[in-house]
Amino acid sequence: MIPFEKCPICGGELEEKIVEKLLRGGDNTAGLKVQAEVCLHCGERLYAEEVDLHTCFVS
Repeated sequence: MIPFEKCPICGGELEEKIVEKLLRGGDNTAGLKVQAEVCLHCGERLYAEEVDLHTCFVS
């Protein structure tokens, strides 16, 4: 999914997980469950490009 073997921030191990991504617009908030690689050390989330493209069009 992501072209990283280790976390680009701290070098920690990455694990694929389903996480909740919050989108905010005006007074509205939506929560989406998406796939991401999460660093087990620092918690940094790496999203696939497809996730970012699809979430940009949520209204």
